Amino acid sequence: MTEAFGFLWPSFLVAVCLVGIHAYFGIQVLARNVIFVDLALAQIAALGATVAFMLGHPAQSLATYGYSLAFTLLAAVLLAFTRAWATRVPQEALIGVIYVVAAAASILLIDRAPQGAEHLKQILTGNILTSGLNEIVVIVPLYLAVALVHFLFRRRLTQSGSLFWEFVFYSTFGLVVTSSVALAGVLLVFSFLIIPAAIGVMFASSLPRQLAIGWIAGTLISAVGLAASFAFDLPTGAAMVCAFGAALALAGLVYPFFRNDRFIALRITVAAARWSIAALIAGAAVQLAVAPRADQPLLDILEYATPSLRSLYFTRTEAAAYQDANEYAERHRLAAEQLIELERRRRTQGEALDDVAVQRISSFLKSYAEMRKGEQFVMGEVRARSRERIRWSVGLGLLAVAILFAPFPWRRLRARLSG
Repeated sequence: MTEAFGFLWPSFLVAVCLVGIHAYFGIQVLARNVIFVDLALAQIAALGATVAFMLGHPAQSLATYGYSLAFTLLAAVLLAFTRAWATRVPQEALIGVIYVVAAAASILLIDRAPQGAEHLKQILTGNILTSGLNEIVVIVPLYLAVALVHFLFRRRLTQSGSLFWEFVFYSTFGLVVTSSVALAGVLLVFSFLIIPAAIGVMFASSLPRQLAIGWIAGTLISAVGLAASFAFDLPTGAAMVCAFGAALALAGLVYPFFRNDRFIALRITVAAARWSIAALIAGAAVQLAVAPRADQPLLDILEYATPSLRSLYFTRTEAAAYQDANEYAERHRLAAEQLIELERRRRTQGEALDDVAVQRISSFLKSYAEMRKGEQFVMGEVRARSRERIRWSVGLGLLAVAILFAPFPWRRLRARLSG
């Protein structure tokens, strides 16, 4: 626990800084109804970084930042003009065009570059895990300066429709996005911008409360995402984006219960859950009847949780064959793990492995993997034949369960039939 905290807290502080400035801009973006402007500016900044990458500049160099900032400021000029165009063409459509063109241009450039795919992955997901105090020293003064500008000129920036103040808004926004994309990537920056702001707007009406809720939510979600990426060895940026998405979905489910019609919301939620489960069971029934040899996710989950369910439709011969194959597969898995552990222990103890030993270990691991696949094939074949034999009876049973579980108005139907 202490090791994880010591490893993650610098990245967490960077995430808190990003949440602090992006939650504010997210509320402004939602108020202006230009939801994807962050993606457009982030992609423009990524295009500038790609141009610098093609010219041979390191990814984290000052020159790369300069290219990204220059491209972003040019995009800010264009976005300032789109407010006037919005009388004939929706501004969101123009923002989408900017994003698509910037993304296509980046792909065209990356296609000619060595390690282009790795650079594209870095742009999209970033690597916030490697950021720390050095980055905080740079971004905190920058974000405070931007916040001061928006505080001093808040009325003109939020109410004025002049070209100059539109440019000030988008240029300061682009300045923030350029620095944050270099740290967190396009996808995570968009999550920092929209999701905490959306949660704040969902549960509050005044700007101070919206900011407070957005900051608290963004900070907690960032902590959860970082912890999950560390605990399960997941890509940090992608894990945090998924955490933000799950939090927004949870907020949407909880929101109706904060209104006056809590009982109605609870009834609708229960009905929706019952319909979803009924549809899942009915889909499994139809799939089992039509394609019994195909993957059956629902049955697989139930059998994994309760292996004794197989005894309901396995014959004795099938059960014995399945059990034997399962035991051999587990034996091969344990043997491969023991071999890997032996190799790791020898390397950590400083024992050199010659080429012959490495080839022998590799050959044994490959053999164990092939034998395990063979046993798993036997298990799958036994299970498929058994399900093929009982597909109609079990399928009809599952369908009956789905109908009974669905929240049909049985009383009304009974009353109509009796009347």
